[in-house]
Amino acid sequence: MRTIASSAPRCTLTLPRLLAASLLVAVTSLSAPLAVAESDAPKPQVTSRQQDDRTLREYRVNGHLFAIEVIPREGAPFFLLDSDGNGNFIKSGVKDAGQLQVPGWARKK
Repeated sequence: MRTIASSAPRCTLTLPRLLAASLLVAVTSLSAPLAVAESDAPKPQVTSRQQDDRTLREYRVNGHLFAIEVIPREGAPFFLLDSDGNGNFIKSGVKDAGQLQVPGWARKK
């Protein structure tokens, strides 16, 4: 009579898996201090102006314009963001000013 070997997977903890698990724990434990550091981000200066049939709110840090909120008379407001400081503003998925994050390039004086 022949015996059939078990097909249940064996759990072996190899060195690469152990290192990956350790790295995951380390990154997870560091995420809380990083979130606290983000809350220390500078508050942007906001200026509003009327242009044709829309209101524009410009968000600046250290004099650098990094976001523009466009509020049309009709339709939904939206944000334009300059994520890398090159002056090109791209429509963003940000829904309200509370979601804005000041990019690193704008924090430089």
